[in-house]
Amino acid sequence: MKFYFLTGALFASALVGYSQNVNEVNKADVDQLKASVSGVEKPDSAKNWKFGSILNVNFTNTGLVNWQGGGQDALTLTGIYTGFATYRNGDNEWATRMEMGYGITRLGGGSGGTEAVLRKSDDRFILSTKYSRSLNKHWGFAGLLDFRTQFDKGYKYDVDVKDTEGNVVGKEDVFISNLLAPAFAVASLGFEYKDEDKFYVMASPLTAKTTIVNDKVLSDAGAFGVDSGKTVRSEFGAYINSSFKYKLMDNVQYSTNLNLFMNYKTPRLIDVFWDNTLTFTVNKFIQTSFTTNLIYDDDIKILNKDGVTSSPKIQFKHVLAIGIAIKLK
Repeated sequence: MKFYFLTGALFASALVGYSQNVNEVNKADVDQLKASVSGVEKPDSAKNWKFGSILNVNFTNTGLVNWQGGGQDALTLTGIYTGFATYRNGDNEWATRMEMGYGITRLGGGSGGTEAVLRKSDDRFILSTKYSRSLNKHWGFAGLLDFRTQFDKGYKYDVDVKDTEGNVVGKEDVFISNLLAPAFAVASLGFEYKDEDKFYVMASPLTAKTTIVNDKVLSDAGAFGVDSGKTVRSEFGAYINSSFKYKLMDNVQYSTNLNLFMNYKTPRLIDVFWDNTLTFTVNKFIQTSFTTNLIYDDDIKILNKDGVTSSPKIQFKHVLAIGIAIKLK
């Protein structure tokens, strides 16, 4: 009887243990099944991030030998880096973009026997970051911070030097800009409209614009609209930031970006930053691009040819470049 009792007890305990194991396995299977059906996955914040960057190196060379049309040998090297980081989680998005560019041109010094001269051909640093929350497919609220400056000193070349009687007696290069002189910072709150990745516009009635001139020579001269001896000028107004991209062909793309700022104290004077880029992709590494940059700011006085007077003018730059484009991960 003891044997049968002991055998029965062992069988009962084994049965209970087996049933518990089965229940645990079934519970795990049910939880896994529920997760797969409902689409619930373990959160992974890394999946919400997207990064990208591209490095462009452009090179041009002009050589003249006994060229009766005149001119100078020229060698230009330009590097442009663009990077972005975007975080998306539901209706929330945080996008940051950075652009850096610098170029040097070497004039003369070739077979013509002229002395070589180095001149800056490109110099820019742009950093912008934006947080937005979508209301529906196209509309949402947004907050933007945008900062722009340059890396190196800038000069206006070959300005006339005149004597007391007004006669031109020579030429000189005039110092006109430097690192953080100027620098432009914009902070704005508003609403946005977007149509996928093609068209985007942000309109902000609440915008603060700060102009920085962190150079004593330029600050004392009252350059870029700051009061003489001051390094900062603040403005409050409305701001519009818009962009458009369009694929003209399989290997040709056009993009444009327009920034407008209106100071509420001077509503008729609108600051304009307008960039256009036409890109031709030859193959995986070689690209040809044509870019234009237009700037108008009534507070920026451009030195006239006489080297004495200055007045606000449209600033315009265009660059045709052929070079290597390297996409970085």
